[in-house]
Amino acid sequence: MTRHVREDLTTGVSNVQATALLLGLGAFALRVVVEFGIEPMSWRLSFVPAFAVYAAGAVTALAVPLLAFNRLCPRPRPAPRTLLIGPDRGHPAFVTPTSPWMVGPFVIMLMFLAGNGLATDRAPDGDVSISAAGWAQTVVTVALIFAVAGWTLFRGPRVELRPGGLLVRTVRTRFVEWEAVLASGPPAPVEKPRQISILVRRQQPDYGAYVVRILHRWLAVDAAFLAGAIRHYVDNPQHRADIGTRNELDRLIASLDF
Repeated sequence: MTRHVREDLTTGVSNVQATALLLGLGAFALRVVVEFGIEPMSWRLSFVPAFAVYAAGAVTALAVPLLAFNRLCPRPRPAPRTLLIGPDRGHPAFVTPTSPWMVGPFVIMLMFLAGNGLATDRAPDGDVSISAAGWAQTVVTVALIFAVAGWTLFRGPRVELRPGGLLVRTVRTRFVEWEAVLASGPPAPVEKPRQISILVRRQQPDYGAYVVRILHRWLAVDAAFLAGAIRHYVDNPQHRADIGTRNELDRLIASLDF
């Protein structure tokens, strides 16, 4: 049963990632249609009708992919109460992947906005085209925006539980050794929490502690389950060496009793 749930999460994340990427490309294509088809049409109208036509086209071009994503990829309820086994055997880990249900709409909007990077020229007769120099600018701009979208979708925020500690990746990446985590790990989240806070002891010669915050809403995992898993390995160092194995993941899930 546990393995079935884990495989469902792997498949679900991959399917939603692919759907978000395809709909993002669709949003970009619709934005190009607006740029080359609807916008030139609006130039023949007075200001108010022209603005209405252009705005309607742009809003529709963005709304259709977003609504399709919401329809095709409903967020799982309850949130997944499992982890994935890291693919890198050289760095065994239990991984909480980026939630494609959360970042998917952002990726679609970002790829839609890549259409604003088209270096178009307007001819006197109203035709829209891209010059040779404009193509170079367009390709670079669109490629950069697509790269950011792809990184967000496939390499976005995540948490990895490793034998040596906890890796938290957001805008920056932090690695916290298990022995540095204070107070038996993070407290159990309250209802609809915004984040998981981990109190970490500073390394000598510094004194005191600092807080590492996990914005779990960006992760494809139940907040209470993740907090419980972290607390478990803080309190039970004898199990850390087995992190990254199927048997240990099954044992962890059973011990948390969710």
